Amino acid sequence: MENSTREKKLKSDDGVFKAEKIASAVDRVINVIKEALISEKLLPGERLPSESVLSKSLSISRGSIREAMKILSAFGIVEVRRGDGTYIAKSEHKVIFDPLLFSLILSKANMKELVELRELMEIAIVKLIVKNAEDNDLKLIERTIVDMKNKIFKGNENQPEQLAQLDIDFHHSLGRATKNRLVEKIYDFVIEFFTPSIKVAHEKLTDKGLTALNDHKRIYHTLVKRNIKEAIDTVEKSIAEWKELISIEPYKEK
Repeated sequence: MENSTREKKLKSDDGVFKAEKIASAVDRVINVIKEALISEKLLPGERLPSESVLSKSLSISRGSIREAMKILSAFGIVEVRRGDGTYIAKSEHKVIFDPLLFSLILSKANMKELVELRELMEIAIVKLIVKNAEDNDLKLIERTIVDMKNKIFKGNENQPEQLAQLDIDFHHSLGRATKNRLVEKIYDFVIEFFTPSIKVAHEKLTDKGLTALNDHKRIYHTLVKRNIKEAIDTVEKSIAEWKELISIEPYKEK
């Protein structure tokens, strides 16, 4: 009933689906949906007006509406339900290639810019953890450290791929501990972008992951103490070590 009421409202001339005489027809449809989501005129789980209604409201061909919906569906923004209609996705969907990650790759940033991005993010991350994290959040961080320790001391051989994944798990747990969903999402993008360099770092380590493990422990203990200055100092030291490890090809700045 609620969706039906909202659908009737969205079909009316309320300005949500108002065409702008800019960009391509497909881009215009995507921009309209994007702006409606940002302004909360569209909400997760709501059904969009039919293809014909959107075509008429936006003065755009049905073919362009259809193409825009394919793109939005690929990005996990809408769900196309056969025989039922098109809905704004209720939850985040893991798409094949995230558009924000794609845009970072296309930016072709040099190593200096990449390092600055990671430094900026991780300093902000530890500040928010000190401010917002609860005991359970810190326990999740500790769990990733224990998992890495077990892998290092109980593993039969050096496994850089598995250690790199545990390293990534540690960073994801930091993002969750900020208690800020926007920061967590952006940080997840950043870590995914840096995943290849994290793997390279573990391949270059000669101590079977002990350097990473000790860095994680130091960061964790400063967070438990809620000491922002120590946390920032420890993060900066960890990043400095990472920079040394990836200063070789193919990550060396040209």
